[in-house]
Amino acid sequence: MAVILASTMSDSGKSMISAALVKLLGGTPFKAQNMSLNSYPTADGGEIAFIQAYQAIGADVEPSRSHNPVLLKPSPLGVEVVLMGESVGVFRPSAYYDTVSRVWPKIAELVRETSVIEGAGSVAEPNFMERDLSAFLIARELKVPIVLVLDVDRGGAFASAFGAYNMLPSSVRGSLKGFIINKFRGDPALIEPAIKWLEERTGMKHMGTIQFSHSLQIMPEDSMNVNDFGDGELTVAVVAYPYMSNFNEFQALASSNVSVRFVRRPKEALKADLVILPGSKSVFASLKWLIDAGFVDVLKRRPVYAICGGFQMLARRLVDPFGLESPANEFQGLGFFDIEVRYDKTKRVRLTRGDGYFGRLEGYEIRRGRLIYGRSSPIINLGDVEDGALQDQVVGLSVHGSLYSEFGKNFASLFGIKVDSSSLIEEVRKQVESVSSALRSQLDLDAIRSTWEQGNPARA
Repeated sequence: MAVILASTMSDSGKSMISAALVKLLGGTPFKAQNMSLNSYPTADGGEIAFIQAYQAIGADVEPSRSHNPVLLKPSPLGVEVVLMGESVGVFRPSAYYDTVSRVWPKIAELVRETSVIEGAGSVAEPNFMERDLSAFLIARELKVPIVLVLDVDRGGAFASAFGAYNMLPSSVRGSLKGFIINKFRGDPALIEPAIKWLEERTGMKHMGTIQFSHSLQIMPEDSMNVNDFGDGELTVAVVAYPYMSNFNEFQALASSNVSVRFVRRPKEALKADLVILPGSKSVFASLKWLIDAGFVDVLKRRPVYAICGGFQMLARRLVDPFGLESPANEFQGLGFFDIEVRYDKTKRVRLTRGDGYFGRLEGYEIRRGRLIYGRSSPIINLGDVEDGALQDQVVGLSVHGSLYSEFGKNFASLFGIKVDSSSLIEEVRKQVESVSSALRSQLDLDAIRSTWEQGNPARA
C-alpha cells in the first residue's frame, strides 16, 4: 500500500490533502525531499520539515526522521542539507543535486506500504525529473501510483494535467491513476465536461472535487503560504524579514483577540500592540535587512517578543567562528541585551520544557546559537541550560511555539492580548480532524483507498 500525491504546479493543496489522507487511510506521511525553513524536532532529536510532523501529529502518529529523510534549508551561503534528521553541511545547489544518485537507495528503503507520499513542486519538470526524489523516481523505480492534485482556482489545471501526462515518459505515465480537483468554486456540474475530457484522454480517474473554502486551512508550510489573519481589536506585527523561519508558531494567535499582520515596512508596525521578531535561517542577512529597512527605532518604541534568531539579533555580539550561519566571523547585534551569541558546529534540536519568569513553557528548539550572558540575566530554566532575557517591554527566548503555552500567553497578556489556543499538539489534531471531516464527503475515498492498497512498493 502506497500512493503519491503529486501536482503539476506548486502550492496545489497537496500538503492539506496529504494530512487528511494520512488520517483517513490510517497511513504514515512521507516526503522524501522538502525545501522549507519551517522544521520540527522528532522525539529522538532529529530535524524534519514541520509539515510532515504536522501530518503525523494530526493522525496521532509520532513524527519520525523517516517521514522526511531529506530537508533542504536555503540560506545566503547555499543550502543546508539535513539527511535523516542530521545536518550534513551547507552545499551549493548544484553540488547537492550531484549526490542524488547516492541518496536515492536510502529513500527507496524508506517507502513503506503505509506511505501517503507527497510530491514536491511539479511532477513533470523536464529539467528536474531524473533528480526528483519525491515523486518521479519513486513512481518509476518502485512502481508506486500517482494521484494528481489540480489547483483549478489558479486556472489552466486541465491543460497542465494533460501536458504533464504527455511530458512524462511511458515508464511513469502509466503510474498516473487519478486526479483530484482542488479549490473549485461554483456548481460541480459545470466542470463535468472537462473531467470527462481528461479521463478519456489519459485514463486517469476523477477521485473527487474539493470546493474552495476559507475554513479549509492548515498551518503554513513555507513563506509562499504566509497570509495575515485574525480580526481582533489589537494588532500583532510579525516582521517578515528574509529567511524568516518557523513562523507557523504564530498560528497560536488565531484563537485570540488580535489581528496578525506580516509586515515589511516600519510604518506598518508603528502602532502595533506587540512586535514579533521570528526565527531566521540567516540571522546575519535578516539583521542587516532589519537595520537597512529602518525597523530599529520601532523596536525601541514598541513591546517586542523575539524568538530564536530574532532573539539573537537583540544580543550585543554574535560570533560565528566556523562560518556556519553567516559570511562574517563576528558581527554586532542591536544590543538590547548584554549577551554574546556563539554559533557551534553542533545544532541543538529538541522538544523543550521549562519554567521561567512568565510560567511554564513547552515548545521546541532548533538552533546553533549558544548564549553567553553578560549583565543580562536568563529568565527561564530549560533543564540543562538557562535561556531568555527581559528588558523593559522586550522579551527574547530561544524556544519556538511558546505562545501555545503558559509562558507566552502570560507575556502577551501584559499588553491585553488573550491567547485561547490549546497546546500545539492539540491544535494540530483539531485542525486535521476538521479538514479530514470536510474532505471525507468530497473525495472518492473508495477509489483512493483502492489505489493506495494496490500501490505495493516494488523492491529490487
